Amino acid sequence: MRNTAFALVIAVLAAGLISMDAYAREGIKIVSVESEPVAAASGKSISAKSVCPAGTRLISGGGECYGFLNTEGRAALTRSAPVLDESIWVVECTNMNRNAGELQARAWAICADPEILEIKGGK
Repeated sequence: MRNTAFALVIAVLAAGLISMDAYAREGIKIVSVESEPVAAASGKSISAKSVCPAGTRLISGGGECYGFLNTEGRAALTRSAPVLDESIWVVECTNMNRNAGELQARAWAICADPEILEIKGGK
């Protein structure tokens, strides 16, 4: 039951149906990082890394890309994944337009206190 409730919390957070800060008191923390807008040639990428605070574990994450002027609507999310064996979520955005333009990347890590991840009592 605890795993089902926990999965539901993560799904609801990811869907944006509740505030990301709502579960901070329950042992879940959301860490969001944005890159500065960066000039990127066609096909070039920028990235953002979100790091969980010490003592917490990465349980999920996500990200988004923003394009400006020439890259509006042409900034592609080409990587959104954890860094193995670390509590880091990395997002990479690529300029898919033929022309140079500005890109911005945003990454967020969903982090949990280890004690809320413990399964007690079997099933």
